[in-house]
Amino acid sequence: MGQYFLIVNLCKGEYLHPHKMGCSAKLYELCTDPRMGVLIYLLRKSDESGGGDIHPLKNFPNAGRWAGDAIMVIGDYDSSDLYFYVREHFREITNLIKDEYNKFVGDEKFRIGKEG
Repeated sequence: MGQYFLIVNLCKGEYLHPHKMGCSAKLYELCTDPRMGVLIYLLRKSDESGGGDIHPLKNFPNAGRWAGDAIMVIGDYDSSDLYFYVREHFREITNLIKDEYNKFVGDEKFRIGKEG
C-alpha cells in the first residue's frame, strides 16, 4: 500500500486526482512523473507570451487558473482528514483541463488523462 496524495487548491475548492491523470498517487511517483507539468500550467502567471509559451492565450483559458492560490499536496495518512474532506466536498478538475493541457503539450509522454 502506501500513502496516496491529491493536489489541492484550497482557494478554489478544486483538486487534481493523480490516478485520473494517469499518474501514481504516491509522493515519489508524483515527483518523478513528467505529467506533473500540469501544475506549472495551472500556476502560470503572465498576461503575455513568448517562444515556447502559449499561443494564442485566448485558446487556453485554464492556463494560470491556480496562479496566486494556496496549493497543497495532501496525503490520506494526514491526521487532519483534509484528504477525505477534499474528496467529498471539492471539485475534481482533471477532465475540465485535460484536453486543453494535452493540446498545449502535444507529446504523448506528457499528456494527462490516461489511467495508468
